[in-house]
Amino acid sequence: MKVKIKFALLLPLFAACLFLSGQQVYTLLALSAAAIHELGHIFAARLLKIRLELFSLDLLGARLTTSGRLCSYRDEALLCAAGPATNALTGAAALVVLPHVGALREYLLFFAAASISLGALNLLPIRSFDGGRILHCLLCRAISPSLAEPIITFLSFICCFSLWCFSVYLMLRAGASLSLFIFSVSLFARLFLA
Repeated sequence: MKVKIKFALLLPLFAACLFLSGQQVYTLLALSAAAIHELGHIFAARLLKIRLELFSLDLLGARLTTSGRLCSYRDEALLCAAGPATNALTGAAALVVLPHVGALREYLLFFAAASISLGALNLLPIRSFDGGRILHCLLCRAISPSLAEPIITFLSFICCFSLWCFSVYLMLRAGASLSLFIFSVSLFARLFLA
């Protein structure tokens, strides 16, 4: 299976900033959780015999594009669920191992939190997220695709707005979460202003 890989232009600069921040180990652990998420999708695609054409990576995450035959709603939902499920499994495994490691405890806890958080974030019913795609598949099976679209658009708007409000609250309350603020604004712009 040959898959083309495409990176956003600013991604190397962003990666360099992360590594120069002095938090290289945490950056690697977070990137590992993201890589495991994508590997879950790739493994599911192989099991479901879905050919992948493109792997694109930008500042808002990764996207796998299928080629060849169109997937059934069931197969697409399973493919989308595989990433968050893989994060949940690896996060849970890290928590199970946690009491048995000494020096690596802090790093393993961070990896577990990053994995579980990434999986949960991806399950939000936002159009380009796994949860939005899963919900879209379920809605298309229950009602027509033309009725599913406005529902997904509305839920995407509510979730993006809620993420933005939560990030503003955290910035005002704790002086943190600038990254969540930038993420929510970028996501909103990508979904509703592009």
